[in-house]
Amino acid sequence: MQKHDPESGSRPDIEGVRHVIAEHFPDLWMAVDLGLATAATLLLAENANPTAVILVGGPGAGKTTVATMFENAKVRLTSGKPLEPLCYRSDKFTPAAFVSQAANRTGRELERVDLLPKIKDKVLLTPELAPIFRGEEDELTKTFSIVTRVLDGQGLVTDSGTHGHRGYAGCHGFAWIGCTTPLPERAWRVMGQLGSRLFFLLLDTSRSASVEDLLTLSGGTPYATRLKESAAAVEAFLTGLFDRHDGVHSHSWDASRDDETARLWLARCAALLAAMRSVPIEERDDGRRRIYRPGDGEAPYRALAVLTNVARGHAIVHGRDRVTMDDLPLIVQATASSMPTDPARLLKGLVTSDTDALRVAQVQALLGAQHPESARDRMRYVHALEVMEFSEDGPGKPAHLLFRAEWAWCRSPEFRALLRGGAPPVTGPGMCVSAKPITLQGPCVPPTTENLVEHPGEREEERGSPHTPDGVTGARCARPPGPDLPTGTGVSAQGPHA
Repeated sequence: MQKHDPESGSRPDIEGVRHVIAEHFPDLWMAVDLGLATAATLLLAENANPTAVILVGGPGAGKTTVATMFENAKVRLTSGKPLEPLCYRSDKFTPAAFVSQAANRTGRELERVDLLPKIKDKVLLTPELAPIFRGEEDELTKTFSIVTRVLDGQGLVTDSGTHGHRGYAGCHGFAWIGCTTPLPERAWRVMGQLGSRLFFLLLDTSRSASVEDLLTLSGGTPYATRLKESAAAVEAFLTGLFDRHDGVHSHSWDASRDDETARLWLARCAALLAAMRSVPIEERDDGRRRIYRPGDGEAPYRALAVLTNVARGHAIVHGRDRVTMDDLPLIVQATASSMPTDPARLLKGLVTSDTDALRVAQVQALLGAQHPESARDRMRYVHALEVMEFSEDGPGKPAHLLFRAEWAWCRSPEFRALLRGGAPPVTGPGMCVSAKPITLQGPCVPPTTENLVEHPGEREEERGSPHTPDGVTGARCARPPGPDLPTGTGVSAQGPHA
């Protein structure tokens, strides 16, 4: 097969990369594609939101294989400059490393070990993130409060009794590709309370390998050779991609050229993700049974900004300067993977169900619950997310879970196809596809989606002080002016930055 040399003048196109991955690791193409799109967000001139994508799967799912493909990529971060590593790899990562306050180091030594300046305008590669998602709730809260602030893209400033006030303010954009095993519920709850900036892709390990598969694999090309050739293709492609676009922050995006239907689906995904990641408030009724009421959910604007940037990065990777429906299957997969485990399973189960509702026994099977009451508890939980509605048993009416009217588009053939990773079918009569304002006369778009598509000026308020503290290194982010965005883009040139 053809080998790609990053130092040569020959650059493979994306189909060449896909061919190599399909030949050697066919189940990992979507993860590689998302990794390339994540790296390509660094090219966007108006991107103020770091993109963090974590690959999730059990042992042997291929997470580290994908990360290794990116590890040695070299690019010109600035046009005309020498090639330099695109990725900064950290095998043992803790959020405290972003800005160190180690008591046994001098201030000058800390400047040399701080992680944040090392990853600016680069890809942070963390092949093993599982430890940061484990621990007691207080520990997780401390961890993700740091991660949340860093993923605001405006640096990190901390104080300690030993070194006092130190850190980095101003624009500190980067991309992040990480790997972890499936997250515990406690981690989802803490991230939901803080407003998660992390996005995930669940690697499919549902198909078990047959004896024939194992025999074919053991008698074929060695793993090391397959990985080397796959990595060479990815590395050469990234080198050429950054050369073609003159390095980081170089690609000004004309949002008016994006496909309107694709923008609508991006808004839908952002609204759905924000709702499904909210954390209901748990209470007890008179019978001491757990009940749930809606909690404060995250605003969808940041999710929209990041998902839009990933879609644009994906378009760049595939040689386009506009977002189209070809970019949406990856976005929908990331959206569904970025929800807590049980709600995500019920969402997928209801989307793909042959009927409009799920019964208790079906939910029990989907979740692997041992008792019907455990399934009912989860149905009450997702009811409080206000996307699905749980109806208790009644005379001649078994308990069931179905989509609320304003979210009925989740049952559309288009969304079902996107969720399965394919292109949506041709829309038939009566289906809503327009990105224009849609009233609630038909089950197409939740009210938040209309606002996201039609009112790009609305955004989350920036948290924290707007000033730059004295004694902090780094300048305020000088964002290049973006193009004027017409009504209907759903995201400003800079993107919501809260």
